[in-house]
Amino acid sequence: MPVMERPPMSPQTQAQSGPPGGPAFGAGIGQAQQQQDKSPEEVAVSTVEKILMGVQSDTFRPYVMKALATLKVGLAMAQQKGPQSQGMQQPPQGGPPGGAPQGGPIPLPPMPGQMPG
Repeated sequence: MPVMERPPMSPQTQAQSGPPGGPAFGAGIGQAQQQQDKSPEEVAVSTVEKILMGVQSDTFRPYVMKALATLKVGLAMAQQKGPQSQGMQQPPQGGPPGGAPQGGPIPLPPMPGQMPG
């Protein structure tokens, strides 16, 4: 019985593993190496884009486009802001503009039921 150098593989696996005995990597490894320079946000957006663009429904297409646009805006905002830790951050001191006045209790919305008399 002849000695097998490599076990038999499917064509998809062979395409990803590269030529037999060669130092070159397959397509899957090449893509992973290209994404190494990207931020986690960029990798997430590109992965979601690949998945959603694979859906072949004309009814679903507008929702895909809207979701991708939202993700890309979020990615741009994250890149503009730069890397920052989202750890234990203090809320801003002072009230938000147009918010409730400082020093008093916040009024509650009306509750269903009997009206106070």
